[in-house]
Amino acid sequence: MMNLIDLYVKKFMNLIEIERKCEMDFHKNEIIRLGKKRENVGRAILNLKGKFLGESLGCTIVRFGRKKSFKTEISPGDVVLISKDNPLESDLYANVIYVGKNFIDVAFDVDVPKWVYKERVRIDLYVNDITFKRMKEALREFAKKRDKLAYIILGIEHPEKPFREDIELEFYDKSLNESQKLAVKRAVLSKDLYLIHGPPGTGKTRTLTEVIVQEVRFNKHKVLATADSNIAADNILEYLVKKYPDLKVVRIGHPTRISKDLIQHSLPYLIENHEKYQEILKLKEKIKEIKEDRDKFLKPSPRWRRGMSDEQILKVAKRRKDYRGVPKEKIASMAEWIIRNKKIKKIISNLDEITEKIVNEILSEADVIVSTNSMAGSEILKGWEFDVVVIDEGSQAMEPSCLIPIVKGRKLIMAGDHKQLPPTVLSENEELKKTLFERLIKKYPEFSSILKIQYRMNEKIMEFPNIMFYDNKLKADESVKNITLMDLVKEDEVDEEDRDIINEIPVQFINVDGLERKDKESPSYYNIEEAEKVLEVVKKLLKYKIPTSVITPYDAQVRYLRKLFEENNLDVEVNTVDGFQGRENEAIVISFVRTKNFGFLKDLRRLNVAITRAKRKLILIGNENLLKTDKVYNEMIKWAKSIENEYKKQKEDKKEIN
Repeated sequence: MMNLIDLYVKKFMNLIEIERKCEMDFHKNEIIRLGKKRENVGRAILNLKGKFLGESLGCTIVRFGRKKSFKTEISPGDVVLISKDNPLESDLYANVIYVGKNFIDVAFDVDVPKWVYKERVRIDLYVNDITFKRMKEALREFAKKRDKLAYIILGIEHPEKPFREDIELEFYDKSLNESQKLAVKRAVLSKDLYLIHGPPGTGKTRTLTEVIVQEVRFNKHKVLATADSNIAADNILEYLVKKYPDLKVVRIGHPTRISKDLIQHSLPYLIENHEKYQEILKLKEKIKEIKEDRDKFLKPSPRWRRGMSDEQILKVAKRRKDYRGVPKEKIASMAEWIIRNKKIKKIISNLDEITEKIVNEILSEADVIVSTNSMAGSEILKGWEFDVVVIDEGSQAMEPSCLIPIVKGRKLIMAGDHKQLPPTVLSENEELKKTLFERLIKKYPEFSSILKIQYRMNEKIMEFPNIMFYDNKLKADESVKNITLMDLVKEDEVDEEDRDIINEIPVQFINVDGLERKDKESPSYYNIEEAEKVLEVVKKLLKYKIPTSVITPYDAQVRYLRKLFEENNLDVEVNTVDGFQGRENEAIVISFVRTKNFGFLKDLRRLNVAITRAKRKLILIGNENLLKTDKVYNEMIKWAKSIENEYKKQKEDKKEIN
């Protein structure tokens, strides 16, 4: 009979495989279905020509450009498939470093074929298969480990409760508020597990940084700190190195996926600047010389080998005779090639040994190692164990993704917000959408705490999500409580026709009857009338130089709006709600798109994320008739209208007094 661990592992092994296949099929089918039109949905770039830019941190950097500019969803850190004619017949992958208006820079870990530097190269967004392999490896490790943390995750054992309130911690970040200090103290003093619930703008990463420093200095622990995305991993790194320069922090990851400003803390950079690296350079030079010499001789290809092994060729060469119809000169030449190739292999082995020593030295001296969840499963950390694993963005990662770092530690601290968007799951599997963070916070509520002070938005913007999602536990800090657009604009400079938008009202709802339209090239929707209204609103905001972002749940609306803004020469960011999670801006305009059905507007976590991005002004644009039919959206409209009425009444009262 299977035990609980085996059942757990088997379940997730199956789910990961389904998700992997779904992701593969999504890209393959889209490439087949759309062909060259895949560029229209932003997941391919055509007619490119490569140009060698140089070598950097062990990678070959190539810039692919063309005369005509492009708009694309492909972004730094993505894995792309490079092809000449049919993408599905190519197996050449690269990592994206930078995306310009008419060029894209990528890094290759392999030898780059010559056709890359010719015309008509195509780049497609594709699957990062390595992450799936690492999840499976972590599950196998989890099954073998069977330690206390594994039993806590499965609910077989309960975490230990050592919150000794009498122990005093000296906080390094002096500006932490009381709820942040409580979370830090309890996390640091916990034995096995602690969960930090950080709603939008409550300083989750900042709190987590203090936890990491306390783990190193107070608990004398070696820490592995991870997050699901490279951006979030870089955020942890940035906080640590800026506030605690004496802390030894190493960032593991592909150098192209690490922020340029932080690259000096990356492992590849530290290797290249290590005292022993000169030895590596000398050996690489030696390899180059021998290769040049070797290539003067005949390579033993199957055509000339005629079934002979390397050893046979060397033996036959000594006899100086023709063999199996191969002239003795050719055999002698192949033997010379083999002799030099063996030398190269020996030097490479020596080179690998030196590199391994350097890596072990760097990692052994580090207090904190920072990486993505996936990268924690790379060869570099094979065999490494940590006292504590700290995971940020815990509510945005699939459970098996979190297991990759977890199997390397004895204690787990996670931060996240399960009231925001779950991980993106293409297979739409509900089991994979349920995160480990949410599961554990529901199972062990006494081993968690919520951060209560938010530092992002006007308290009126916070009001609705606070009641709907956070049991009214949040408070706006004094520094943001009453911020509005009018702190950024002089009242007497606002033109009369712009006052409907450029005012002190923090939340406004604008009804547009409009019509939802199905996109021809994707299973998405757009709304032309709503887009026109968004354009009108954005023009007013930009006229007064107010930093503005537009977000919408639908890809097709993103594309339509980008095109519209481009035609009107407006430089404003447009993104999906999912793409904007974790970000903020002074003014946010949301376009809801739908007029007949709710579709995935029904996922209220997406609504929570959208609303909580704005600092001073939130403008909601949608079809009132449809939105009112849902209880929560109806409350949202009532909330927005009551705020608008309240501010208008205040203005009237002021006029009367004057």
